[in-house]
Amino acid sequence: MRLTLRQLEACLLGGPETPEARDRVVAAVRTDSRAVGRDDVFFCLSGERFDGHEFAAQAVAQGALAVVAGRPLPEITQAPVLVVRDTVAALGRLGRFLRDRTRAKVVCVTGTAGKTTVKEMLAHVAGQRFSVAKNYKNWNNQIGLPQSIFAASGEEDVWVLEAGISKPHDMDELGPIVAPDLAVIHNIGPAHLEGLGDLRGVARAKASLLKHLRPGGTALVSRDYPLLLEAALALAPEAVTFSAQDPAAPFFCSFEGPAGQDSGRYLLRTPQGEVQAVLPFCGAHFAENVAAVAAAAHHLGISGAETVQALASFQRPDQRFCCLTGAGWTLIDDSYNANPLSMTRAVEAARALAGDRPLVLVLGAMGELGPDAAAAHEDMGRFLKTMTPARVLFQGSYAEDVARGYGRNGSPAPVTAVDGTEAMLAAWRRLELSGGVILVKGSRSARMELHVAALARELGCSPQGGSGA
Repeated sequence: MRLTLRQLEACLLGGPETPEARDRVVAAVRTDSRAVGRDDVFFCLSGERFDGHEFAAQAVAQGALAVVAGRPLPEITQAPVLVVRDTVAALGRLGRFLRDRTRAKVVCVTGTAGKTTVKEMLAHVAGQRFSVAKNYKNWNNQIGLPQSIFAASGEEDVWVLEAGISKPHDMDELGPIVAPDLAVIHNIGPAHLEGLGDLRGVARAKASLLKHLRPGGTALVSRDYPLLLEAALALAPEAVTFSAQDPAAPFFCSFEGPAGQDSGRYLLRTPQGEVQAVLPFCGAHFAENVAAVAAAAHHLGISGAETVQALASFQRPDQRFCCLTGAGWTLIDDSYNANPLSMTRAVEAARALAGDRPLVLVLGAMGELGPDAAAAHEDMGRFLKTMTPARVLFQGSYAEDVARGYGRNGSPAPVTAVDGTEAMLAAWRRLELSGGVILVKGSRSARMELHVAALARELGCSPQGGSGA
């Protein structure tokens, strides 16, 4: 969005009008000094392992128009230094300042699993009729969200933004930035429990987005999670619900089964009627996504029929259940991240896609589960057994817990611990299977994308049509 240095100073410092030279236009907002170019504004952020103030001079040398800092930087004289109490909070204030200047209808999506996919789906659907801006990839936190807002022109019809949280206070920092006209609370599951405590804490934290709705705004909430629905209705009694389980919901979608290697059959029901469609993704968790998207699209004036027509050309974000084929195998890259909810959904979808073919699960540890992490992995092992995989190759420190939950029923053990890509490939080759489905999924810390790359080379994989891989 267009922003002058004068406006930036007024937003962050609240001071008097500045000289005419301050009408220079800000080209971009940066938090990485390496990316700073001419007329960018550099925000000095500090963390446990870095201090952005140490790179302020470098940013100015590269052409920064101004620096936003948490302390005076007297050594910098070639550009103004705007000193604020908290640079992250200042970045948020700038995001809200810009949000208040847009004419767009602002939609905010949050949830434990699938929020980036829902955001991308909705942006794709809305983009068939409107001009749309959205977060860059998953820039959904206190740093990425304001930068995504700045990247918009402000003249769009619709903004589709996502908010990601890991601590109780996060939504109370993100909510005021985005101040949505339409809030979509997609689901909840046991994720980020180190910060959010338990499932009820997750529900409260996600639902708290509704405290920040614009006057007259609309809340859209899944009715498939009782704790979430309870927390949401306490804040927004008039919330509209969607579901992938309850046909009585105003917006309902069900997965009717696979329709080829990388497609599924879905039934969507909205207040305007019922639509059946074959869409380029497969699994019950995508029905939940479609229900949420249809509910939001309806409130943007887009019918259910238009929604499924648009979704027929949707391409999924990278590393989110993207399918590749080679040597008789379908390799599913769902390596972006994992928590118990998203892991369960991905394995169920992979099982449905595999049908009678062998299913091999290459999984990584799920992070940020707090003191219950071992128990959560043991529970996952019990669930995996019900999916009857040919083998589970598990990367990470909870392999024994997964194996304990799965149980040993013969030799070799159904869960094989692997340490690194070469060990995974060696275990994979020992299976001597001629074809089937392989799912690769784990938390970011497990770096499961390395396993995807290795298996893709091994199988000579290529993306399937419409997979977005």
